[in-house]
Amino acid sequence: MPTVHLPLTLAAWSGPQREAVLKQELEQLDPGLLPLREAMARGNQVAVEPVRVLVLTTGEGEDCLQARVGLLFASLIGGCQCADDPSPLEVLPEYAELQIWIDRLTGAAQWWLLD
Repeated sequence: MPTVHLPLTLAAWSGPQREAVLKQELEQLDPGLLPLREAMARGNQVAVEPVRVLVLTTGEGEDCLQARVGLLFASLIGGCQCADDPSPLEVLPEYAELQIWIDRLTGAAQWWLLD
């Protein structure tokens, strides 16, 4: 996983907007940085659609900020896309949960896909 920094979330953590800022910052990330492919349950390709984030819980550790978030995204079942392939591309809803730890000093985030 590439290192991702969430500086806006780190700056807003002690205020009432921390969940809104975390949601916004995660939704603005390149979806390729999130573990969407590993989380797919229905399709075999991640659809090119925006990822929606639900902040489920937030908390604090001694040296990190913690959050559990839900990711709403879409997948596709990709076929060969040949002229005689009758399978239409159907967008399938997907959901995954992540546990996120944000370093209090640097804003570097690590996440783990939850089952």
